[in-house]
Amino acid sequence: MEIIDRIIVSLIHYNAQVRDTLEYTLNREQFDSKIYEERKRILKTELEVNSPLKIFLDKQGENGEKTIASINEFIEDFYSDSSTIIKNANDGIRIDHAQNIKILESVVKLHENLNSIVRLHANYARQHNIKHEIVDNLTTQNERFYRAVAFLSLSNELFKQFSDFNQVMRESKGERTPQSNFIENDLRTLQQLFTVVKNNAICNDSVYTDACDALMFTIEMMNGKRQLPAGKNFGEVFAETSRKIADFVRDSEGKWKEFYVPAINELREDAKKQQEAQAGTNA
Repeated sequence: MEIIDRIIVSLIHYNAQVRDTLEYTLNREQFDSKIYEERKRILKTELEVNSPLKIFLDKQGENGEKTIASINEFIEDFYSDSSTIIKNANDGIRIDHAQNIKILESVVKLHENLNSIVRLHANYARQHNIKHEIVDNLTTQNERFYRAVAFLSLSNELFKQFSDFNQVMRESKGERTPQSNFIENDLRTLQQLFTVVKNNAICNDSVYTDACDALMFTIEMMNGKRQLPAGKNFGEVFAETSRKIADFVRDSEGKWKEFYVPAINELREDAKKQQEAQAGTNA
């Protein structure tokens, strides 16, 4: 594995911890405390050692400092003892789902930033004709899997908030209230996040576009910019859109794992060989 390939895999591995923080927006009965602690360890340690990410950011001046600050803020918000959103308590992981919007905003912003660094290195490898089949495929499939997880998390929150909004409006007999205004602001934020995820995507396969178009059209229906299909209600539209997103998640996750696992194994094997060689030099 070339140096540039090791850098790309390392960056993808780090950004996967950011992406997988979206797991905590899902309505599950329990979350794995060990996985949470491992994510915390990776997110913190990579900024404390001369990792590829730390070395790159240290060379970027003010922009690098801003990214480091945003990563530290991310850790403080979701992976620290002072977090008000995610707590690793004695009885397991506790999530304040009322703050799901905060998780979604933070993940999308930071992931897109780090993903631009992955792309920068991938483009360098391509321009210098440095090829590694596993790493090249991983870069492509990593892009798809992130978009799938983001669509899943955003759509779940969008559909819930839209249902809550309609319920509040029914209870107020169509009159605007502070609560309806609050939910409406959240819906606007979620739609903006979807636009960011969509506009930054470089994948264009049919499984992706089916899921993306379905969610985009559903949002337009929610906003009154597009009519509901004849004979269907919002519940049926949400269910159909969710199925297309689930298809995208299944397809992208399988292909991502196909290349991620061997890439990580090769990265670790290379690191082990480097350590052994260094030990031999120092002996």
